[in-house]
Amino acid sequence: MPRQYVWVHTDIPPKCKLSKWEKQSLQAQADRFVAEFYKAAIVPPPDDPRFNYIVDYSTKWHGAYLQFIAKYACPGPNALAPSFEIAFARLGFFSRDRWNIWARRHNDQWIVLGSRLTLPECFEEMRTNPWFQL
Repeated sequence: MPRQYVWVHTDIPPKCKLSKWEKQSLQAQADRFVAEFYKAAIVPPPDDPRFNYIVDYSTKWHGAYLQFIAKYACPGPNALAPSFEIAFARLGFFSRDRWNIWARRHNDQWIVLGSRLTLPECFEEMRTNPWFQL
């Protein structure tokens, strides 16, 4: 039985490639945002830590996505490792000065919360949207 293929238009734009210099520049802007917003909000660990708590934030590139990462400390006696990192947000670059912003859900799937935003608009969304408040 022959198979038929149909081309269907989707709203997902194709991924754009960035040069090494563009990635470094954009990551520097994101690192500044992380330092002034997220790292300033880190609270000291409790006196008797039994549960995981955030100790640091960082950014890194993963393909066309700029990920925002939280590092957690695991103080419990049954911890498999002393710490772990998890990406809680990512920005996808799709065209010149246009980004999509995703948040990680509880089931480790990404949900798009904004599309075709500028980089400052993405940072403002991360400041105000509860999905990005850890």
